[in-house]
Amino acid sequence: MWTIEATENNFKELPLFKPYRDRLKKKIAVGVISHRTLQADFPDVIAGRIRRCLEFIPADKLILSTDCGFGRQGFNRHLAFYKTTGIPMARNVILKELGLPERYVPAADEKLAWDQLPDYEPHTHLKPLR
Repeated sequence: MWTIEATENNFKELPLFKPYRDRLKKKIAVGVISHRTLQADFPDVIAGRIRRCLEFIPADKLILSTDCGFGRQGFNRHLAFYKTTGIPMARNVILKELGLPERYVPAADEKLAWDQLPDYEPHTHLKPLR
């Protein structure tokens, strides 16, 4: 597998793959989110980047990745979580456009959110403290 950090340089290396598009022997991991920004990328923005990748790299050879790791100073786990969750959400946008089944993304499932209370009838689950 080859890896390229593409988001930060506006995908300038992608055209280099065009002559080899139909005969790539290795998979290509392309960074579709940046480690340099402190904002999460929206799935539709990431999907646009994936579309650009698919112009030069066949889907069966494309691996979606980050530009780099998230080890920089000031980068926290919550931001890394939201940034990386955008990748499978964007993949689902592309799968849907290609007429393929979307895949379950647990990180995007509101039912699994740790900061939300489940639906229940108020006070029916409480027992007296006596």
